[in-house]
Formats: sequence, structure tokens, C-alpha cells
Amino acid sequence: MIHYSCDRCKREIDSQHDLRYVVRIEIEAATDVEQAAEFENDHLVVLDEMLENTDLFESDPLGGATHATQRYDLCIHCYKHFCKNPLGRETSAGVQA
Repeated sequence: MIHYSCDRCKREIDSQHDLRYVVRIEIEAATDVEQAAEFENDHLVVLDEMLENTDLFESDPLGGATHATQRYDLCIHCYKHFCKNPLGRETSAGVQA
């Protein structure tokens, strides 16, 4: 049997009785120059360049790579907290996130 735990509070999630929420986050570097170039270039040329440079993608999610994905398991309590404040911004007194 696979054991799950919440990536936020570390509480064990019983897959037989508790709901487990999966949050996937995808981050991409976006520049207007790249988007404009895609429309001007032949799509096969752009695809070929991407395939040649696949080692650049997802190489270091925190060190300046152009693409990163993360996956998190959340318990129901942390899921509700995440939905209220997905970016984890600190809120001032009396202001709801």
C-alpha cells in the first residue's frame, strides 16, 4: 500500500478514508521577444531548435531554467488554506486572503 503525507503540514493521509489533493505547478519563463519570434519563424524550425536544446529545459528549477514543474500532495485542511491564498501572501490584520 502506498503511503501519502501532506507536503505542507507533513500529516499522514490515509488513502482509504481521507481525500488527497494534488497540486501541480508549472512555471515558464515568458518573454515577448520569444513569442514574436515564434510567429515569424517556421514552426518546424522552432521545434527543431527546441529539440536540440532539450538539455536546457528543466535542468535546474531554481537556477534560471526556462521551465519547471512541481507536484504537491495536500490534506483537506492544507488544500482549503491553499485555495484561500495560493501564492502564500502575508495578509494584513483584518484583511482576508
